[in-house]
Amino acid sequence: MPISAFANNGLYLIGYGFESFMMGGADVAVARDAFAANNNPAGMTQISGQAAEAEWGLFQTYSEHTDSFGNYRRTAANKLAGYGSGAYVNHQEGSPYATGVALVVQGGIGWVYSNLNTAFGTQDDATGLFTVIRLSPAWAWDVNDQWTVGAAVGLNYAAATQELFPNTSTAQFSGIRFKDASGFGLTSKWGLQYRPAQDVTIGMTYGTKAAVKLRDGTLRVNYTNSTIPGLGVVRYDSASLDGLNLPEELALGIAFKPTPSLLVSLQDKWYNWSESIRTLELRAVQPRGAGAPPQVVIPTPVNFTDQHVIEIGFAYEYDALTTLYGGINHGARPVPDQNTNPIFAVIQARHYTVGLSRKFCDGWQAGGGLEIFPLQSVTYDSPLFGPRANERQNAVMVHMSVSRRW
Repeated sequence: MPISAFANNGLYLIGYGFESFMMGGADVAVARDAFAANNNPAGMTQISGQAAEAEWGLFQTYSEHTDSFGNYRRTAANKLAGYGSGAYVNHQEGSPYATGVALVVQGGIGWVYSNLNTAFGTQDDATGLFTVIRLSPAWAWDVNDQWTVGAAVGLNYAAATQELFPNTSTAQFSGIRFKDASGFGLTSKWGLQYRPAQDVTIGMTYGTKAAVKLRDGTLRVNYTNSTIPGLGVVRYDSASLDGLNLPEELALGIAFKPTPSLLVSLQDKWYNWSESIRTLELRAVQPRGAGAPPQVVIPTPVNFTDQHVIEIGFAYEYDALTTLYGGINHGARPVPDQNTNPIFAVIQARHYTVGLSRKFCDGWQAGGGLEIFPLQSVTYDSPLFGPRANERQNAVMVHMSVSRRW
């Protein structure tokens, strides 16, 4: 499991499982591997017998912040990082029912900047790390030769850490260090697949919204040079973060075979971010310092907008053992430019994928591929980072998988 992940479609990754990633996330009408338990539970009935898959990724991110205070900084997270996910499905021959479970890194965001020049004449750090992990038990029913339906329950675990100039204190500003907060939230996903013709499948999924309340954290506030003399750095023993909710989502896709060897998948996915993430509110009580404010409330407006993501994927059976993949994933940025900052820079919009998988002995299969998002940039005005601050990001991600069917 990762310490932090980087966002793709809002705060989510573009796909889950090797084939989903390599087809640019266009998976609801395909969903024919073990990760169907997470992507579209209805697809689990396409599996005959049992299937298991372990998928993991290694990524190198590049993120750069510049502003009017002379900063030209690359994030300290410019290093190789990774994550892992797994899934299992059981569909016994002759049964119309299938069951499965998936454990996936659902998404997150993570940037660490050190020694930034601040508006207060100091050099200090800015860090934001947020991760969501989802466990999804799932069920499917093969209604008839054309219709399949499925459902999954998602138990979501989230954790967050934030630092904003923790060593800086003035009469106007007190730096903070927030850590160790975590929480759970429940979602559900409902899916169907409809096969109007032998080589055509229409898929749809609907996922519910979940409120994830991050609790049991600590907050340190730097009051050293504040208007309250003699406090220094005060620890608050009970800190929480509200507002990082998981969105309602709807996906509709079609997969078809223009030739016997080529599978094409087209998909539109909608995320209702505008109803999920508006204002992040950091709240802390139980200070250890005498004379410290009994409560700290720090609101941060982010005002996500709804996001449509267009996904196009290809799977070409090169021979009986080898499949080649390609994909494109494109969605508008959900964060308005004026609400961007170095530690909450959700700016990725375009992704390209390419890979291959190879079958070998006794039902085993292995795959490898690349996900690339090209350099993207946002310029914005900020009270903390000045006029025309800029964030730039790109990344290369290596995806690998091992699966077996028996």
